[in-house]
Amino acid sequence: MKVDFATKERPKLSDPILICGLPGSALVGKVALDHLIATLPAALLAEIYCDGISPQVFVEEDGTVSMMKNEIYFWKASRSSKRDLILYTGDAQPSVSETEYALSEKIMDFARKEHGARDVITLGAYVTGTYTQSPQVYAAVTDATLSGKILSFGCKMMTEGAITGMNGLLLGVAKIKGMSGYALLGETSGYAIDPKASEALLAMISKITGISVDMKELEERAKEAQAILRTVESWRRQESEEESQQGEEKKPGYIT
Repeated sequence: MKVDFATKERPKLSDPILICGLPGSALVGKVALDHLIATLPAALLAEIYCDGISPQVFVEEDGTVSMMKNEIYFWKASRSSKRDLILYTGDAQPSVSETEYALSEKIMDFARKEHGARDVITLGAYVTGTYTQSPQVYAAVTDATLSGKILSFGCKMMTEGAITGMNGLLLGVAKIKGMSGYALLGETSGYAIDPKASEALLAMISKITGISVDMKELEERAKEAQAILRTVESWRRQESEEESQQGEEKKPGYIT
């Protein structure tokens, strides 16, 4: 199992919070974290290459190729009342479970041992299969003592189910390593990229960290995506009605 870190900078961070958002259902966590990185803005801290990610390269506009990778960024707060951030995302999650575990441990050790992070927030999707205009944010926590705080911010607490992939695994590994925090999951149909769910996650991040996030660009993307999702939902209802009608037509009748 090979996981290589290519460190770009060595900043001195003050009590940073690690926030993770990797590609997953409807790209909810990934879009949220990418928007956060772009609007803060954050600086590149390290690139990560590992052998469990899908074996392919990206072809850039100039014809050159680049390896698929994960990236860690950092942001230093301008005021002492705010905590610094470490932001982790990537082109893809590993396709091999062994690499998911190994990479999760490496990320937590990097954030905790090298930069002093004690708290972590992971971002993902809460897939319902139904379109909603006002997505809720669901949460899971490393410790029951955090439940009251996250509920006070307006989250709904998960009480069953599982969080698959690294957006869940990262929080589990953090707990084992003595860190604390939340998994925040934006409610989504799961049918297409859902910036509205990502926007709900960022609004929650702002409440937790006290950091203001410019939502203008994401709001525009959300409007476009919602129009698409409404169309998809309409098609699904129409198909369901047609299938129901066909089923009724096929029912055997009485012979008199």
